[in-house]
Amino acid sequence: MPLMAYRPRVRAALRRVNPSPAITLALALVIGGAGGATAATGGNFILGHANKESSTASLSNSSGTALKLSAPSGTAPLAVNRKTMVRKLNAQYVGGFTASQLGAQGSSGGTVQNIDVTLSGDLVASTTQLSAGVYYATATAELIVLPGDAYGFCGLERSSDPGLILVSGGEDREGSVQAAETDAISVNAGDTLQEWCFTGGSSGSFTLNSGITAIRVMSSSGGTPARAGSPVRKVLRDLVRAEAGARQSSRRS
Repeated sequence: MPLMAYRPRVRAALRRVNPSPAITLALALVIGGAGGATAATGGNFILGHANKESSTASLSNSSGTALKLSAPSGTAPLAVNRKTMVRKLNAQYVGGFTASQLGAQGSSGGTVQNIDVTLSGDLVASTTQLSAGVYYATATAELIVLPGDAYGFCGLERSSDPGLILVSGGEDREGSVQAAETDAISVNAGDTLQEWCFTGGSSGSFTLNSGITAIRVMSSSGGTPARAGSPVRKVLRDLVRAEAGARQSSRRS
């Protein structure tokens, strides 16, 4: 058979073995990866290798997300080599905090009317319900400790831990007593911070005014506050009872 007669058959055979675009891409990635080549501007992007560009590359998708990166748990799906600000970057987390957690939040509360303060303790000021976080809290109160009530103290506590005073202030005497408390306190969502005041008896002591302010902060550090984590109300009650017993014994003698 003449050579010219074989040409149509050869062309048909070549068409049958011509790979699809997807197979061509896979072969390029496999062969390119095996060869250790890196992509240059205008060339192929080689998986598993350091690819270099001399001009900005762009990626777009008219139907949705243009790029999705996945990585194992605990591994960053993206790494950069500069601290330069990325314009128009909208991120859900910054340093592990959400936008609502980064927002400035706080609460304050107070009373100006007289509130009777007794040995068992009385609520004199409270914040509104707070979002979860660490709060720098400060509270003050002016107490009038009447004769027989021995002392006046106030303390900060969470409403979720009634009776557990985190930090306290006041004086071990009668008369006008100024109490002030400051601490960094971790709060769960929906909790409130409260100021409770108490005296050594029930002779009619009271507060002239009181107030509390709590501002959320990102972190805190420092030493352990005075009487941190101790049930101050019970401790002081026991001390007053012991002192009262000692006074009665001295009078009898």
